[in-house]
Amino acid sequence: MSARMQVIQKEDGTGATLRFLEGSGVEGEIDLSLEQLGQLIGSLGRVRYAMTASQPQPPIGNAPFLPVYNTNWALQIDALTEGSTLAFQHPAFGPIGLTFTPEDVEKLGKGLSQHRAYMAAGTSRRPS
Repeated sequence: MSARMQVIQKEDGTGATLRFLEGSGVEGEIDLSLEQLGQLIGSLGRVRYAMTASQPQPPIGNAPFLPVYNTNWALQIDALTEGSTLAFQHPAFGPIGLTFTPEDVEKLGKGLSQHRAYMAAGTSRRPS
C-alpha cells in the first residue's frame, strides 16, 4: 500500500502542510498551525491506541524509537494501579504519560540503580 498523504514543514517554519497524494482519491492540501498539528498528532495517537488496544504488544527489543533528551517531565502517583505515572513532553508527539505498576516501579528503580553503578564504575559493559 503506497502513501496517500504527506505532511511537510512550511519553509518559514511556522506550520505544516498536509498534502493528499496521487491515488488518495482526494485532491488538495491543508495548512496546519503548530497547535492544529499537535491536535492531529493527538487524534491519530488516540485512534491508533483504540485500534491496537485488543492486540498483544509487540516486543520492544530492536524497535526503532525517537529518544527524548531535554524535556519537561513530572512523576505522579497513579490511583488506579497504585503505581506511578511518568509524564513528559515529547518534542515529536506532545504530552505523553507512561504508567508503571508497583512491580514495574521496583524493576525500574533497580534497573536505574544498576545503570548508575555501572556508570560510576566507569565501565562500558551493559548490565544484564
